Amino acid sequence: MTSTPTRSSDTTSSEYDSDDTNQSVHSDDTSSEDIEEVDEVVDNVAQGDPIWECQMCGALMWYQERKDNSRHSTVPKFQLCCGGGKVKLPLLEQPPQLLQDLLFGNQSPATKNFQTNIRTYNAMFSFTSPGMKMDTKINNGKGPPTLRMQGQTCHRVGSLLPLPGDSPKYAQLYIFDTDNEISNRMNSVRTNKDIDEEIVKKLKLMLDQNNVHAKVFRMAMDMLNDVNFQDVKVKLIADRKTDGRIYNKPTVSEVAALVLGDIDSASHRDIIMQGQSGNLQRIDEFHASYLSFQYPLIFPYGEDGYRPSILLRFVDDTDITKKKKLTIMHWLSFRLQRRKGEALTLLCSRKLLQQFSCDGYTMMEAERLNWLRRNQSKLRVGKYRQIAETPTTNNQSGPTLKGKRVVLPSTFVGSKRYMDQLYFDGMAISNDRPDIVARVFKIKFDELMKDLTKRHILGKVLAYMYTIEFQKRGLPHAHILVFLHPTSKYPTPADIDKIISAEIPDPKIHNELYNLVRSHMIHGVIP
Repeated sequence: MTSTPTRSSDTTSSEYDSDDTNQSVHSDDTSSEDIEEVDEVVDNVAQGDPIWECQMCGALMWYQERKDNSRHSTVPKFQLCCGGGKVKLPLLEQPPQLLQDLLFGNQSPATKNFQTNIRTYNAMFSFTSPGMKMDTKINNGKGPPTLRMQGQTCHRVGSLLPLPGDSPKYAQLYIFDTDNEISNRMNSVRTNKDIDEEIVKKLKLMLDQNNVHAKVFRMAMDMLNDVNFQDVKVKLIADRKTDGRIYNKPTVSEVAALVLGDIDSASHRDIIMQGQSGNLQRIDEFHASYLSFQYPLIFPYGEDGYRPSILLRFVDDTDITKKKKLTIMHWLSFRLQRRKGEALTLLCSRKLLQQFSCDGYTMMEAERLNWLRRNQSKLRVGKYRQIAETPTTNNQSGPTLKGKRVVLPSTFVGSKRYMDQLYFDGMAISNDRPDIVARVFKIKFDELMKDLTKRHILGKVLAYMYTIEFQKRGLPHAHILVFLHPTSKYPTPADIDKIISAEIPDPKIHNELYNLVRSHMIHGVIP
């Protein structure tokens, strides 16, 4: 059975003539002209659904995402999903029936309530607290929902029991005052007016039956309620002995250990939860349960997340490099793909998926920062003598606190040297190669004119004129005058403000931004 995209004679969108649109293996007798026609159709119209299945991991991809984008192939290979076959991970199992109904149903008010407030429901049952601050003001206006985090992103866990007079939070809700657990969970979130109590009750039962971490804390609750076992500690185990390429559903004994008295040994990533200490402990980003602690509704069985010990899989046609272990970027790239037979719990989690993606990015940054911290000698940071040495003065007396400074190179995205390097590169290109600046500007300018005159993004255009000027720094810009058809005109200033608006920042409210605009973006002098 072949599945070759073809252009329909009576429509401008691409269609796929096949009884099985998910079939990815194409017949070898497909000619290069057919493949070129596929590229032409897909490039010029809607992309359609991702129907090309990766032969290594089964991810459904678009044809333009193939490994060699310049070469036509009837059986494309993909790099984005599994690194060309290097990454092998177990697929996520279908969630419990309750979670399936809440995630994928669209009829009952309960499912709509759950889908709208999924982040709140997840926070109720999280075992760890997010260390960052969520900015909720950004979603006050219209537009798609946006998640913005502030501060250092990390996950923390407290003691098994709250201090006297404090309310239980996160993992403590599984242990303390379980007779009032539902009300305690609803009171643990700030905005609970839209929360359905019946959904909370059902989710509690679902996690108690299926989630391995919930079972651990229920066992700790039973031991703490026994008068003979008061000095109970819980060791949250970070490492696994099983092969992460095959197994990702740990057992109770693999994720935690209940200990009476002192703990003899523990890994540096293991977390020891005391009975009633009141202290918060940061969970290492490389802890196997780092994500499942925070997202019990994405990993309802307590599945393991990223594990540093997972090895890459090498096959005949993959390049063997020095890197033999899985990275966080590999793990996230594999998980954020759709496959036949794999649960869509993660991909259909709506706003919770946004939070998960932000967490994943911070995990990647933590991994890169750890590498830079361990490999300062390879970066030759010894030449930064003024940074490495702290000057002393005669006025200083007694011991001084001096930490180990870590230098971030210009290759680390977001660092000061990275931003400086971008600026210097831009200025060098502008000064040394004005031909490249002019050519790239011409390409972008032509596309803009096509949007205005051919695609009519602002309305039907009757005529237009423009002039191109070069600034003192050698950078070009264009002044464009467009004459619109009477049916496409914008009669009032309010109509024009809907499509374009430029204002000078208020110097009293945004003084720094006002000074930047005044210095760099204004022709002439303003008061």
